[in-house]
Amino acid sequence: MKYVKRTALAIFLGLGLQSAVAEELPGPIQMLADQGLTIVGKFAAPSGLQGYAAEFQGRAISLYLTADGEHVMIGNLVNLAGDDIAAEPLYELVTGPSLENAWAQFARATLLQDGNPDAPRIIYTMTDPNCPYCHRFREAAEPWIAAGKVQLRHLMVGIIREESPTQAAAIMGSPDPAAALAEHVSRRNRGGIEAIPRFVRIGEPVIRENHRIMRELNLSSTPVTYFRDENNHVQMIRGMPRPEQFETIFGPRP
Repeated sequence: MKYVKRTALAIFLGLGLQSAVAEELPGPIQMLADQGLTIVGKFAAPSGLQGYAAEFQGRAISLYLTADGEHVMIGNLVNLAGDDIAAEPLYELVTGPSLENAWAQFARATLLQDGNPDAPRIIYTMTDPNCPYCHRFREAAEPWIAAGKVQLRHLMVGIIREESPTQAAAIMGSPDPAAALAEHVSRRNRGGIEAIPRFVRIGEPVIRENHRIMRELNLSSTPVTYFRDENNHVQMIRGMPRPEQFETIFGPRP
């Protein structure tokens, strides 16, 4: 067939059928744009193919238009070394700008400062007071924080339990949010921190704004961590990082 039918393609990509305004594009690429992909740019590809970088709900997607302009392939194209041809173009055109935007949004938010504010390495992390993996991530970071190498800046949200929004607000509304979070963690087996009403009232606008940021960035779970790599590129890890990733995130072990 000429290219995958719209209904089958929508199922494959998890897309709904919707229109999108785009510049003049080859037919198969326009067909994908009509289904909701944002076509961000083009990049060079081998064997007569034309690469296109696309985005859908924060996900970077590589497209390859065949030389006859009649077919499009979706997914990874690798060389003999096993390298993804689109990895660098997708970062430059889609992933990198998206991650830089997330970094800027976190930087503008009202955050919980954890560790020396002059520590050279800044790490943003989205934290729910009742997320066990968030607490494990904080424990993993402790050697770097104690050594003054790393500071965590928590975007507090309340999504795990019914009481999470109120407890998150109480933490952010307290005079010392970092101490309040530490107290909550120490008492989590006994229900956590007491949600003092006056602190909750102060913290609620912060949590509402943090939830708006979370929705805008298409985040739905915790922890989510942003850091800069050795090339100063923003990287993101969803969930609890693996132990072998700690030095990538935090730097050399102190």
